[in-house]
Amino acid sequence: MRSEPDGKAVETRVDLSALLDECVRNYVLVAQERGVDFGIETSEPATVTGDSDSLRVMFNNLVDNATKYTPPGGRVDVALKVRDGRPTVEISDSGPGIPKEERERVFDRFYRMGEHADRARTDVSGTGLGPAIVRRIADQHKAAVARGESPAGGLKATITF
Repeated sequence: MRSEPDGKAVETRVDLSALLDECVRNYVLVAQERGVDFGIETSEPATVTGDSDSLRVMFNNLVDNATKYTPPGGRVDVALKVRDGRPTVEISDSGPGIPKEERERVFDRFYRMGEHADRARTDVSGTGLGPAIVRRIADQHKAAVARGESPAGGLKATITF
């Protein structure tokens, strides 16, 4: 969606594969500097109707958090799959993850995990707004956001359109 001069939104088709490829390319050097193996695991062709700028912000936020919290030597994998005709983006990492009881709370504005939490990267700063922004953009695109355990032991964020 983009705004016309009168403020009304205009929906556009967004190539998710190309958009994710761009987001990953933009974070490759950041991941390398952090010592994180990072790339696209799977990328199936998929398009959605929406605002490419907002979707870019959402995916960049998820990728940034995954590379921030994954310790050196870890990995972050991005996958775009189509399940039952629905595009699904998964961003999985080998970081410390988020305890199950806190996975919904991280979507609250300004929420940050407690200082006493067992986090591999306690030196990471932030405002706690990122996940709330992700949720808002997903909602605007009628997409579901889920957080669970990744196969690598960290966090897996899933966006299903």
